[in-house]
Amino acid sequence: ALETERSVPPLEAEVIGLIDALLGIRGKAPSALAELRETASGLPSILPAIELLAARFAALDALGVDVDLLDFEVSYGRTNLEYYDGFVFGFFAGHRPDLPPVASGGRYDALSRAIGGAAGRPAVGGVLRPGLMLNLGSGS
Repeated sequence: ALETERSVPPLEAEVIGLIDALLGIRGKAPSALAELRETASGLPSILPAIELLAARFAALDALGVDVDLLDFEVSYGRTNLEYYDGFVFGFFAGHRPDLPPVASGGRYDALSRAIGGAAGRPAVGGVLRPGLMLNLGSGS
């Protein structure tokens, strides 16, 4: 595997710049989505993922979630949710930025395949912090 990787040419500076721009996108869901679409002009291979994200936002909106209030960050989970390979999420107490996420998780289909072989199944998981939720619910 390393021998094969060694023969792959390095990314061009322009592509590195586009990836850096992509990873810097953060904001409310609608503006982040617009910025993603703009960035995709230089990285057309990400268009299918952007359309899946747009569909996810539309589904949330149809369920009554005000997506205009949702924060979205492309780089979320890169350093603390490494085993997830799909959509990841985190819910935070907006008035308490000092606290960890109240809940977080995501898709980990590749891990399911690695553990279960060909029988791997789509998988979603997460963690809830009940003590934190109780404390926040009591006004602490």
